[in-house]
Amino acid sequence: MALFDFEEAEKQLLNGSRRVAEGDSVRSLLDHRWVGMALLLFVIGGVVQNLALVTLTGFMLVVVGASWLWSRGALNQVTYRRQFEHRRVFPGETVEVQIIVENRKLLPVGWLRVEDEWPLACAPAEEGRLDEAPTPEIGYLTNTYTLRWYQRVRRRLPVIARQRGIYTIGPAYALSGDPFNLFERGRELRHPDYLIVYPEIKTLEELGLPVKDPIGDVRVRQRLFEDPNRIMGVRDHQPQDDLRHIHWKATARTGALQTRVYEPTRSANVVFCLNVATFERHWHGFWPDMLEYLVSTTASLASWATEQDYAVGVVANGTLAHADQPFRVPPGRNRLQLTRILETLAGVSYIVTQDFGAFLLEESPRLPWGATLVLITAFVNEALHMAILRLRDSGRRIVLLTLGKDAPPDIPGVLIHHLPIQKEPPVLESEGSDEEEALTPRQRFLRERARSEAQP
Repeated sequence: MALFDFEEAEKQLLNGSRRVAEGDSVRSLLDHRWVGMALLLFVIGGVVQNLALVTLTGFMLVVVGASWLWSRGALNQVTYRRQFEHRRVFPGETVEVQIIVENRKLLPVGWLRVEDEWPLACAPAEEGRLDEAPTPEIGYLTNTYTLRWYQRVRRRLPVIARQRGIYTIGPAYALSGDPFNLFERGRELRHPDYLIVYPEIKTLEELGLPVKDPIGDVRVRQRLFEDPNRIMGVRDHQPQDDLRHIHWKATARTGALQTRVYEPTRSANVVFCLNVATFERHWHGFWPDMLEYLVSTTASLASWATEQDYAVGVVANGTLAHADQPFRVPPGRNRLQLTRILETLAGVSYIVTQDFGAFLLEESPRLPWGATLVLITAFVNEALHMAILRLRDSGRRIVLLTLGKDAPPDIPGVLIHHLPIQKEPPVLESEGSDEEEALTPRQRFLRERARSEAQP
């Protein structure tokens, strides 16, 4: 039989490991050490006819039974809520959250311990406020309470958004028991909350782009469009008019075909195409700083284009959090379009679904004709270069933004901006030759075993 490891238990306690309830079942009552001791003393007192001992053991049994019943109802009608001042913030901002715990019954709660899961990237401002958890990105926010009957306790906590993302806060684990701490009862509170941290938005000057028309002179080159939401009047129908613009009520009133006249608008469609791959061979890993730079640049340009009254959309060859499909935000000029784009970019992960060049060729038929495609990527490889040429030859207007260290090649007819990242890339493991990468895992295993056997 192995001995109890006191050192390991103390280490877990110091590391803030989650404390699990011992249980509140009938079996836990019968197996409790005080119950066995009290029954033994009760029998001994009866045998020796010691009234004091019988009375003492009877009192012990009553206390243990009452404590067991108390622990069974300790967590009943106890609520735990998080109330955020704002649920959408930018990196570096501080948001206040209220932790509200309420006991909605007559039975008081002698002690209550709540361990709440919080992401470290969006943690309380106070250093060391979170206890360690088994997952590196998660910590436990531990709070203790003593609640009277029908009492509500509020605690305010400043939280700093340290990094872009969509974060799940919770679930929480509540632990309570009787005042003598003989029995405990635990319950998981499955009511998670979500906090969205938008990407960082920079100005054109901070990005290093020209302030005037960073994506080219789109408004001058494009003809005036007609806004179907703004009718200016009617006129006689002409052969080149679209039949969908016929005003049938005016036609019935005048006896001749009449066509709606719309107000002109110079608004154009701009679609930002994001390549989430940070290295040409994305299976070698990803560069976190480069990914954040790509997402931040996309968000900044989308914000600028929205202010310029463009119809803005975003597509990417990456996935969102808890998803496995590439996302698409169709172009639009709705007042909530920028919010939708920022929320989408907040959830971009590093998972690449498809090569960027193939993705552009596959996605192009779904995009509005005449829209300007702004490609935002860390590199330009041969496949992407060929895809850009095909899109350009098909009549698409392309603007290329490269954010990697290497300058892109000149592509006639394509506006190119090179905004190299200032940080250094991580050191990757030595890349093998193409012949080595073509080997199967079994072939690599046999080769390594042969090498080890050949060594003296």
